[in-house]
Amino acid sequence: MIEIRIPKEIRTYKEKLFFGLNLRQLICTLIAIIINVPLYWFGKDYVGSDAASWIVIFIAMPLFMIGYFNYNGMTFEQFIKSVIQQELIYPQKRKYITINMFELLVSIKEKGEQDSAIVSKKRKKLKEEGSHS
Repeated sequence: MIEIRIPKEIRTYKEKLFFGLNLRQLICTLIAIIINVPLYWFGKDYVGSDAASWIVIFIAMPLFMIGYFNYNGMTFEQFIKSVIQQELIYPQKRKYITINMFELLVSIKEKGEQDSAIVSKKRKKLKEEGSHS
């Protein structure tokens, strides 16, 4: 019987094209091969095979990272963008300011008591002035 694999999450599905690689991986692998094989082949005569192999590794590494890197569903470019935003663009220290509701209510109550005291003093003055006349 033929079995067909069905991914649990459809958004994570990547279509495989050639050798089990998706299009992004295939393109990055081909670019790495096209650049690095001639570089090593002709560069080993000038700098030696050991140095040429290190040069090839350092050139191929970013290309493979771009093609194969996947972190929490993010591609390499998206991941680098989020790291740059997090570390350089957005502020690192967030100020957490609290409002003490108890203090606020007490100050409102005291202000209300002061206001009521002022009003009651004015009423007394008016009554006293009214009784003297």
